Amino acid sequence: MLSITQKREIQYKLRIFTSSFHSQKRAATCIDGCSEGTVISALSNDEFGWEKISDKMWLNIAAQVGNVVDYDNIVETGNYKILNRYFNLAKKTGASFAITGNAGWGKTYTSKWYSSINRKNGVLYLECAEYWNKKMFLQKLLMQLGVTIFWKSTGEMMESLVREIRKNDKPLIIMDEVDKLSDGVLKFFITLYNELNKHCGFVWLSTDAMEKRMVRGMEKRTIGYPELFSRIGATFIRLKQPMMDEVQEILNVNGITDKEKVTIICNEVKDLKGDLRRAERNILKYKEKNN
Repeated sequence: MLSITQKREIQYKLRIFTSSFHSQKRAATCIDGCSEGTVISALSNDEFGWEKISDKMWLNIAAQVGNVVDYDNIVETGNYKILNRYFNLAKKTGASFAITGNAGWGKTYTSKWYSSINRKNGVLYLECAEYWNKKMFLQKLLMQLGVTIFWKSTGEMMESLVREIRKNDKPLIIMDEVDKLSDGVLKFFITLYNELNKHCGFVWLSTDAMEKRMVRGMEKRTIGYPELFSRIGATFIRLKQPMMDEVQEILNVNGITDKEKVTIICNEVKDLKGDLRRAERNILKYKEKNN
């Protein structure tokens, strides 16, 4: 059974999440299996209605809003600055960019932070998955807009999505882990791009797997790949391995200041080619120990 403290922690993340939408109703639409009434009850300061929310529902909410970025502990690393530069440029000009970097280099963390603070300004964040088909791809985008989805055809969903996105001034869609999309869904991006060309910016994020896949597709003259490559500017922008002074700063702002401990963690991160998840794991251990 979840404790009041655990529920308060989920509530804190939920409050940050809902604040990024224009209304609680739209925020609730973005959470699978959760009604607006449940969101209102979960956000109640006096715990009104909490007895009606099952532990299963609390955990469902936590799973979907639990990765909200802590605004107070942002470290402006080199990759953070590069990503923000291209996010802003894509949003301002309606251009498309493809950015690659190793796992753990801050792509997801930075993009979640950027989309959270800019959701009301038309920025959508999409974490792609291997099992998606075209309809699920559109469904996930509509959910990020906070649009209620009924039984619709792919064509109807596409029209709804384009209509909703065009309501925003200089919108941006960030597609994280884009390399996980199947060829069919990836090529469907061409249609979305064509519908929103110059009105909406796009940024692809992935490891170098996407670049290698694109090269293979181009070499084999696979249908759709030349068009895809053209639409992302015919180039891939590469992030850099995090510097050790950046890792140290991340540890410091999260409370880990012991020089010996910091050195050990920095060396571990370096051995893992800059994977900041190692630092994140140590930060979580530190916070659990000190809470």
